[in-house]
Amino acid sequence: MIYPEKKSADFAVPLIAILLAIVGILAVLVATGGHSSAAARVWVPQAQEQEAG
Repeated sequence: MIYPEKKSADFAVPLIAILLAIVGILAVLVATGGHSSAAARVWVPQAQEQEAG
């Protein structure tokens, strides 16, 4: 009787790595794509000038 060869799991590791890379790239694009550059600005209050008496 001939038994079929068992497939090794060697192809699974690169496939998982590629899928994780694609998901990571898409997550970065989604996270940064919807925001304008104004969202990254920090508001700093201006110092009030005191009048000399």
